[in-house]
Amino acid sequence: MKEFKRSAQFFEAFEPVKYKMPTNLSDDEMIRHVWDIENVRNLMNLRSYYHANDMRAEEMADLWVAKEENKQCASYGTNWGYYFGYDEVKKWYVDEHAAKRAQQLEWACKNNPELENKPENLGYGCMQMLPYSTSLIRIADDGKTAKGFWYVIGQQTNYEEAGTARSMWMNGRVACDFVKEGSDDDVCGGWKICHYFDCNDQTYRAGESYSFPTYPEPGEDPMEVEFGEPTIKMITHNGAFNYADDYPPMPEPYATMTPELSYGPAGHPKFQGGKK
Repeated sequence: MKEFKRSAQFFEAFEPVKYKMPTNLSDDEMIRHVWDIENVRNLMNLRSYYHANDMRAEEMADLWVAKEENKQCASYGTNWGYYFGYDEVKKWYVDEHAAKRAQQLEWACKNNPELENKPENLGYGCMQMLPYSTSLIRIADDGKTAKGFWYVIGQQTNYEEAGTARSMWMNGRVACDFVKEGSDDDVCGGWKICHYFDCNDQTYRAGESYSFPTYPEPGEDPMEVEFGEPTIKMITHNGAFNYADDYPPMPEPYATMTPELSYGPAGHPKFQGGKK
C-alpha cells in the first residue's frame, strides 16, 4: 500500500501532541485531575450562556479572575491584538458593549413607536451564540493553572439603524488560560478565566453568496471594527493564511504556567514589548 503523505507542510506543525493521562498519580490524584478538567469545561459552557444572554458584567464578576495579581495580567485577545488588564478588558467587553446596546435600542424605538426604551428591552433585535466544541484541556502538573482549546461555529446578529438586522456566521478557535483561585465549593471548582483568545478564522454575512470575497479588506472586517482600539494593537493571526502561523497552538502537557506559555500577549511569538 502506498504511504500517505501530507501535501501541506505547515499542517505538521499543527499536529497535536499525543497526550496521555498521567500514570504516576494515586487514585485520589487521578480523580482530582479528571475533576479539574470537567470543572474547566463547565466553566466555558457557562461562559457560552452568559455571553448569549448579554450577561457580560456578571460573566466577568463570576467567571474571570478576582485576585489582584491575576487581574493585572488578564487579557482578551483576537486577530487584531489584546485588551490587557482586567479593567481594560471590562471597559471594552462590558462598558462599550452596553453603550452599543443602548444605541441599538434607541434606533429600535424610533423604528417601532410601540417599543419602550427601558432596560428590559436592551438587546431587542439582537442575538448571539458561540457554542464551544471539541474541547482539549490540559491541567498543569502543579494543579494551579490549566489551558483549554475549542472550536466555535457561532453567529452574531445586531440591530441596525435602518431597522434591519446584520447577521454574521463566525468560525474560529478559542484558546484560554485558567487559574484555580478558589475551592471545590465555589462555582466550577474555583477555576477562573485569566486569558481569553478568540481566533477568528472566517466571518460571513448570512444571506450573502459564499462566492463573494471570503476575507474582508483590512479595517472592513466587522469583527475588527467591533474590537475597537485594544491596549496592544498587533496582528496575531491572519485567517487568509489558514493555520500556517500555528497560532494559537494546541495546548501541550506542561509543568507550570509562565507568561511565555500563556495565551496572553507575552505568549505570542511576535510580541516584543507591546510592538509588532
